[in-house]
Amino acid sequence: MKKVAILLRLTRKENENAKEMFQIKEDVINVFKNYDVNYFLIPMNTASNDDYENIIEMIKMADGVIIPGGVRGGSKMELDIVKYLYDNDIPTVGICFGHQSMGVVFGGKKENVEGHWRLGEKYVHYVNINKDSLLYKIIGKERMLVNSKHKKVVTDTNIPVSAYNDDGMIEAVEDRTKKCFLGVQWHPESIMDEDNKKIFDYFISKL
Repeated sequence: MKKVAILLRLTRKENENAKEMFQIKEDVINVFKNYDVNYFLIPMNTASNDDYENIIEMIKMADGVIIPGGVRGGSKMELDIVKYLYDNDIPTVGICFGHQSMGVVFGGKKENVEGHWRLGEKYVHYVNINKDSLLYKIIGKERMLVNSKHKKVVTDTNIPVSAYNDDGMIEAVEDRTKKCFLGVQWHPESIMDEDNKKIFDYFISKL
């Protein structure tokens, strides 16, 4: 049976005396209960680079990797892991912060954005998908509705951009030369309608 690794980031500490905790949204795990795969979680201590080799050894046991959203991300170790996944053509989907890390690895920057932290809303805005992109091949349409749960966006990246919102902000990145190297700014795992399910269907098909 194929194996999917889901990376975990540390949460923000509630106070200086609080213990560090790793987090994962239940929605992400629930996605893979619908497929004939095994999944396992990899804690990623983004505060240091000391565990990089151990994490890579665990990734080698997986057929594909999910880099989910979170409140802390973009560390050197996370970027090194993204580069490893890319260089070794391991099927990868980046979600929200994971998508931003993909963009940063390829020279992108992150900028603050207002009005995009919209929790609890299934649909917030449309994204416009380039017709010559992998994402278009997956979804089969030029516009789709998505949610919005972020405070930053990636800009000026050199990885191909496959979707923008109506304000011209990057919503998806990809590399079509890889089996599956796709990042989306929204949270498809929290929608799982016909369009968003196709993203995970494609990922699973490439394991």
